[in-house]
Amino acid sequence: MFSRFGRCALVIALVAAAGTSIGSTALADDGVHIAVTQLDGSDFPNIRLVAALSDAQGRGVRGLGGANLVVMENGVAQDATLVPASEAAPIAIALVLDTSGSMVGRPLADAKRAMTSLIDSLGSSDQAAIVTFNSSARIAQSLTPNKRDLAAATAAAVAAGDTAIYDALATATTALVSAPPHARRAIVLLTDGIDTASRSDHAAVLAAVGAAQLTPYVVGLGTDLDRPSLSAIAGSSPGGRFVEAPTSGDLAGIYAGLADQLLTQYSVTFRSSASAPDDTLMSIGLALTKDGATLASAAATYRVPAGRGVPVPTARPDTQPLPAPTGAGAPAPAPAIVFPRSLAPELIGLLGAATVLTLLLWIAELASRYPSRQRERLEVFVRGLSLTAPEHAKRRSIVQRVIVPSLQTAGRPLFRVAPAAVIARTADRLRQAGEPMGLGAAEFLGVRVGLALLGATLGIAVVAVVTQSAASVPYGVAAGACFGYAIPGFVVDALARGRKAEIRRALPAALDMLALSAEAGLSFDGAIGQVAHRWDTALSDEFRGLLLEFQMGRERRDALRDLAQRTGVTELARFASAVVQADSLGVPLSRVLHEQSSEIRLRRRQRAEELARKAPVKMLFPMVALIFPALFVVVLGPAVPRMLQAFGAFH
Repeated sequence: MFSRFGRCALVIALVAAAGTSIGSTALADDGVHIAVTQLDGSDFPNIRLVAALSDAQGRGVRGLGGANLVVMENGVAQDATLVPASEAAPIAIALVLDTSGSMVGRPLADAKRAMTSLIDSLGSSDQAAIVTFNSSARIAQSLTPNKRDLAAATAAAVAAGDTAIYDALATATTALVSAPPHARRAIVLLTDGIDTASRSDHAAVLAAVGAAQLTPYVVGLGTDLDRPSLSAIAGSSPGGRFVEAPTSGDLAGIYAGLADQLLTQYSVTFRSSASAPDDTLMSIGLALTKDGATLASAAATYRVPAGRGVPVPTARPDTQPLPAPTGAGAPAPAPAIVFPRSLAPELIGLLGAATVLTLLLWIAELASRYPSRQRERLEVFVRGLSLTAPEHAKRRSIVQRVIVPSLQTAGRPLFRVAPAAVIARTADRLRQAGEPMGLGAAEFLGVRVGLALLGATLGIAVVAVVTQSAASVPYGVAAGACFGYAIPGFVVDALARGRKAEIRRALPAALDMLALSAEAGLSFDGAIGQVAHRWDTALSDEFRGLLLEFQMGRERRDALRDLAQRTGVTELARFASAVVQADSLGVPLSRVLHEQSSEIRLRRRQRAEELARKAPVKMLFPMVALIFPALFVVVLGPAVPRMLQAFGAFH
């Protein structure tokens, strides 16, 4: 009987001990972490912040288990109110999904299931947005509390293309702009690769995420990851985390842990007891204590917003005059210093006009330095394609600002009277040379006119110095003008030949890479993008322009034929014809590209053999003109004095 009661008492004691330890298991001394994910001081002195408490396994702490959260501001304890964040502030979260070509199959399906489970765990007042990205980013579903729409947008994602992680971050930041002011904003980004297609500036995107107080949770799938970049994204805002998922099967547990963290955050509000002026830096410290011991701590800072601080009193001078001493021993009064009470009206008007002019110049400078949002996005797009050099994207050089417009003005009269065939041929030559210095047909004709005038002037000077005859001046003018007019054509032709040779050298390897990319599952546009973004040659520049034409909606057939005509390379024309024919007949693109690569290498070998056979014939003339005379001097030189001596005897 006693043993039965003893066993019952033991079971009851164990259950009670377990019940008292539920709230404190997550508060072990070495396992609690506090992170301030959001701090709002705009309503100073009323301060609101959101804190995330997690244990050693990254799970959210649902109960403080007898612990106290102490809030300090500038070293002074504050009377703070602590409530679960789900009761005080809803969640506004952007779920960013990588839909590049490497996510095809099970990885994308597992990612969709994990995202759907996180969506189902959100409360009725919480909102979410779906952002998908591959070569570009788009908002598949804007911010909404409707879970059915969010799940449908997630299920509709299809994998294809490259990876543009920073463009996706910028799009997610835009999607969270409409979130409520007091909402807890976060970004959950899933990717399985390395950024290869972003056009946005990386540092600017991370700065925007930090400025908007968006907590980034980055999930890296697989092993081929850019871990430093993903860690930098997670560290761009307080409270961010970078988690690795070796396989797609681990995504469900990771997303469940993230949902648990988001739903177990705490909202801390207090009224600041400090009297501080505007723009004062205030420091906040959080400490989780239990039984007098500190389990975890965190720190954050904010600045007192303008108009919410305490004005600083300024000392005003005493305007009351002191009484003058009287009596026989009083000193004589000092002579008064008279200041003019007003300035001349002309001077005041001049100062006012100068002030207004300075203000207008300052506004104009700001307007030129900070362009409109549409222009800025267009410049980021073009700079991402490397169609312009980075230094020209920031500020145009003196060549573009002064010289090119001057040449265009000089060549405009000749451009108007020149035949259309000459203008078209000039434009084709410039395109084949890569449009040096950004010159068009009008500017090139201006260069020719300017050099012709310069050559005529130099011809007059040379004729005047050499012949010193006025009758020879027209010949010098004609020769100098022709020489100056012809020099730009020689230079452009030389540049075109060099550029064609560079394209021919890079074409076989580029075709091999296109074929490998096509065999790996990329589309033709994606394969072109790989060559364009990974190489820096004349061929990659042409492929960037081709990719831009594809993105602008131009027909592939017309764009490829224009590429062949623009470069003037026969091999590239054959490549364009083969791709167009394969596209129309349905032939596998990879096989066509391999055959084109083999054919180009064979033609290059044949061309090298042809040049090798021509070399002896070309070497004959220099040998006859240079080597044989020297050889005759060496062989017959010793006999010349004897012959002269022998023939001298006849005199």
